[in-house]
Amino acid sequence: MATQTEPVHTARAPSLRRRLLLWLSLPIALFIAIDAYASYRAALATAELAFDRLLVTSAHALGDLIRLERGELQVSLPHAALELYDGAVALDGEAGATRSRMVYRVGFLNGDYLAGEPDVPPYAAGIAPVHPRYGARLALYDTQLHTQQLRMAALWQPVEAHEGLRYVLIQVGEPSAYRDSLARSILWQTLQRQLVLLGLLLGLVWIVATVALQPLRAFARRLDRRSASESTPLHSPHALQELAPVVHAFNGLLQRVGEAQAQQQRLIADASHQLRTPLATLQLHAHAGLDGAMPAREALERIAATTQRTGRMVHQLLAWSRARAPNAEAEQDQADLRELLEEVAIELSPLLARRHQDFQLDAPSCRWQGPVWMVQEIVVNLLHNALTYTPDGGTIVVELALAPAHIVLRVLDDGPGLPAPLQSAPFQPFVRSSGAGAGLGLAICQDLAHGCGGTLTVSNRPAGGVEARLTLPRRPGAEAGDPAASARQSPP
Repeated sequence: MATQTEPVHTARAPSLRRRLLLWLSLPIALFIAIDAYASYRAALATAELAFDRLLVTSAHALGDLIRLERGELQVSLPHAALELYDGAVALDGEAGATRSRMVYRVGFLNGDYLAGEPDVPPYAAGIAPVHPRYGARLALYDTQLHTQQLRMAALWQPVEAHEGLRYVLIQVGEPSAYRDSLARSILWQTLQRQLVLLGLLLGLVWIVATVALQPLRAFARRLDRRSASESTPLHSPHALQELAPVVHAFNGLLQRVGEAQAQQQRLIADASHQLRTPLATLQLHAHAGLDGAMPAREALERIAATTQRTGRMVHQLLAWSRARAPNAEAEQDQADLRELLEEVAIELSPLLARRHQDFQLDAPSCRWQGPVWMVQEIVVNLLHNALTYTPDGGTIVVELALAPAHIVLRVLDDGPGLPAPLQSAPFQPFVRSSGAGAGLGLAICQDLAHGCGGTLTVSNRPAGGVEARLTLPRRPGAEAGDPAASARQSPP
């Protein structure tokens, strides 16, 4: 029965254009809000200044209309002034337009009423000083008449009465709603213009972002057309400067992937080459045991020995591949090198006991920081080589010496030493000094030593045998457990 594949729902990826618009619109909107508030305050201040001048002018005009007639002060308003103070003016821009008019009151300093609107409260803060802007005794203030907020101008005007020269208080006011309405009208007009400009700007940014992202879409289409086996670097001589890091990073990724594939291919080729002979040998032993050409027990023993060597070879191939992998040294850890040497010695103790070999360990306690698994693999390979080539009853010595800047690990045996062909190139892979092994041990150790930041040398000893010397750097933060041992210098 055919199975139906369910569609995969993926979250919608964020849009670069939307993010660009968002990050542009937020500061611009904030700037518009600040500018609108500043415009409103400036418009309100301008309106207040203009209308204050009108109130002061009206107060002076009223002062010029005060006359002494038949022994009494009279205020005679012309018909135009009567329309100004008694008429009603609709406020533009407000629904259900309210109505306002200018009001005035003329009285004496003691509060006695002379003319105008008697309900206007007299100025009660005393005689005002001379105003610096208008050069007269004048006060501008806010007050309230009934339920209406007023902006008032109070002018102290000297007039000639039958008692002589005396002051009268002329108060002229206008509802504040009119000037507030005018300031709001200016504010809304400014906001409308700026919002239209904001919309046009964001639309232009959207178009520019769409056009600017076309090279990125073309780059994506170019990648889609590449086959899975194509690993050649991308060459974009006409790429934008902002796209160059993407091309460079992609080429770097291709290079790393190519190196990893090449390493895998080398591992497969090496494994195929090295496993061909032991597999053929296993097949021959198995046929010999089945056909009776060889006793079954002997055939099984040979199969077991070949299987053990093959397992060792596979382990070495995997360790070699891991040592040559990128960033293999990134696996940082801390360990006591003496404890590591003891663990390896215990692991190989059955082989030592089988061949009656003497094992000597001279190592102080020393903590080391770095890729510990590499050091352990080096020690295993070096000791395995020493066990293999040291004769029965021979001696294997492992020494660890500390110096201020480095650590020296030596593995000494009393075997036959390196043959002449290997003395010039002991780390050549798949080159063996005898029929045993795959010839990978020393090559693996050299790659691992480089991964640790150290060096490895292998040479014949004057007294016979081989000396393998591993030099490791002292890592910051690593401490020697034995102060006396820390002062020991590495052997010459």
